[in-house]
Amino acid sequence: MRRKPMRTVALCGVLVSAFPLAAQGQRPAPRVEIMERLRIEHWAFFDPGIAGVDRSYTFAASLLRVGVGGEAKPEGEWQFEVSQVLFAGLPSNAVAPAPAGDLGFGATYRRLNGRRDGGLFLKQAFYRRRNLAGLNSWLRAGRFEFGEGGERMPSHPTLAWLRRARVMERLIGPFGFTPIQRSFDGVEFGRNSSQGAFTLALLRPTRGAFDLKGNDQLRRITFAYASWAFAPEPQSDARLFALHYRDARRPPEVVKVDNRPLAARQADGEPLAITTLGGHFLGWRRTREGRGDFLLWGAFQWGEWGLLNHRAWGLALEGGHQWPQRPGQPWLRVGYFQGSGDGDPNDRRHTTFLQMLPTARNYARTPLFNLMNNRDLFLQLLLRPQPSVSLRLDWHWLWLAHRNDLWYAGGGAFNNSAFGFVGRPSGAKARLMDLADVSLEWRPRPQTTWTLYLGRALGREVVGSSFPGGRRATFAYLEWLQRW
Repeated sequence: MRRKPMRTVALCGVLVSAFPLAAQGQRPAPRVEIMERLRIEHWAFFDPGIAGVDRSYTFAASLLRVGVGGEAKPEGEWQFEVSQVLFAGLPSNAVAPAPAGDLGFGATYRRLNGRRDGGLFLKQAFYRRRNLAGLNSWLRAGRFEFGEGGERMPSHPTLAWLRRARVMERLIGPFGFTPIQRSFDGVEFGRNSSQGAFTLALLRPTRGAFDLKGNDQLRRITFAYASWAFAPEPQSDARLFALHYRDARRPPEVVKVDNRPLAARQADGEPLAITTLGGHFLGWRRTREGRGDFLLWGAFQWGEWGLLNHRAWGLALEGGHQWPQRPGQPWLRVGYFQGSGDGDPNDRRHTTFLQMLPTARNYARTPLFNLMNNRDLFLQLLLRPQPSVSLRLDWHWLWLAHRNDLWYAGGGAFNNSAFGFVGRPSGAKARLMDLADVSLEWRPRPQTTWTLYLGRALGREVVGSSFPGGRRATFAYLEWLQRW
């Protein structure tokens, strides 16, 4: 249990000892970056109606990231970073019998890690070469964070916010909300021009998300990603992408989660091999009183879901309006998303949209669902009463896309013993829940951020089929983040 953290510490020592050598070569001094994030989380989950189960609890989590990086001649740079995670107060009995399962993230942390409350692991270690062959291009190799949709970020603040909050990491991301997070091992190539930015990556994810053994690579999962990001006009932003995902983990260690009977899933040892084509288009226009904005995101999937043929899709349509001259600079938005579901568990097709390896919490801020077999109609209001203060309020009406499929949650593979997504029965119903949430962010200094979040879910018929004891759930946290 101790060998991998000790190897990480030893590698840190090797890099620190190299600092004087870098100075002797008259290179710029290595830069050191430190980030500390402390969070207190409270969960009051839906009630499974089982005595003695901890559905309401509070715990604390700490994430410390320490990185060092520098220049490497010619035209190169390197970075090395470690993460230390600590938990305090995790619940001891917050896992209910199926179908209820884990009652919040605290339950998942405890179930996967046992009595272990902390870990130290390698977060990033990569070399990046710039200006390959005299071109405005670069190549990065090693371990690093990766999120699809982050290429060639637009400069306009409206488009930049839409890209960060409503486009990035829908399918692939570092799972940045949990303290353990995830990284990727592999290579990434990029080339920028006045017409746009081309990105190509071949990567494997690490363990993480909820599993403290974050040093390990998930060797049976590989994906290739290619994209072209461009601006059709100054007031717009667009991207086309292709993604091929392969997951060769097999039963009995990993059993696929879908709407087939358990015996059929346990007998399916064939891999997932799924190709996704998609893109997004964002834009804004001036209006008499401010700015209007719109968003289109879509993806189509095909391939093999084990023994089944896979065909699925996801589509997002959103629009909004900002009044920058009004008090609080209100920004009102409305949107709709649908991720396809599967209507027949007994045929040879699988038509549930697969989210792969997302940062799921970006699109389910109270993480009780994800974008699989999902219909989400929402209203959103953003306010900025002061330059250092921002307020966000969301209301979601949620349904399952198909009542014969499951209620899915989760953010993708994180170890070699769990599929990464969970599925609860629908009870042959479609209405999932209503969710209202509010978040307050205060930045007293550029490197300091305080966040307060409260989400309240009112479960409907689907939730009631798995949680007969009570359909109301609450998720709240207070977070402090500091960078040095």
